[in-house]
Amino acid sequence: MSGKKVILSAVLLCMVVPSFAQLQKNYIIHDVVPTENVTSLEFNPSLEVLDNSAGTSISKMAFKAGFMVDEHFNIGLEVPLMRYESDGFAKNGLGDVSLSLTATQYEWGALSLGTSFEFIAPTATDDVLGSGKMQFSPSLYAVLMPGEHFFLAMGYKQYWSVFGNGNRADIDKGRFRAIFGYLSSDQWWVMADPRYVIDYQDSARAHFAPEFEIGTMVNPGASVYLRGGGKMGGNLPGPDWIVSVGFKVLHL
Repeated sequence: MSGKKVILSAVLLCMVVPSFAQLQKNYIIHDVVPTENVTSLEFNPSLEVLDNSAGTSISKMAFKAGFMVDEHFNIGLEVPLMRYESDGFAKNGLGDVSLSLTATQYEWGALSLGTSFEFIAPTATDDVLGSGKMQFSPSLYAVLMPGEHFFLAMGYKQYWSVFGNGNRADIDKGRFRAIFGYLSSDQWWVMADPRYVIDYQDSARAHFAPEFEIGTMVNPGASVYLRGGGKMGGNLPGPDWIVSVGFKVLHL
């Protein structure tokens, strides 16, 4: 297990580092500020180590698409292919597919607002690959961008299970999130992304799980990023650590 994690982390890093040779190109950064509305296609391999001591992990390849309907509305789709591993047991298959509708608004100078309504379908081909519940997840967020290089985003997302397998746990969670971002004139960016998750269903258990991201534009219509993080405190179960890489094709 540990060898596989080291190899995967090295592969992800090698996929990102060569792209930073493009840093001096004059490309504009797109699809980083949360309220920006862009048509995109993203490939996002990741590794989530759920329990480092027990060797429990989920490897995932997520295919994400966003279609800009008009200036303010976007339709999103995410399809995850997954592999669950734990103590000699492994299962491959499809995870829970999500569909979202996002609305953004840009009429208050440095301040922009966005809201999203996400539906997560219980499409997983095995219990260990999904929740077994149809979920509705609305979110609301705001972005303050006082200049061209810095932005602060604050948001809240709710997860509710609507119906599904009666033998699976109901879902009632909330996620508070803040993003502190820096956008370089050389077309690279860094972000700190602390997240606080509360489980209202089970005695208000919670955890704090920050993530960090660094990325760059590869050319005017594509970008790549490396993201990592994990749980740093709390009694709510969550991944011990996460590492992922993303490649986006923009303005399709």
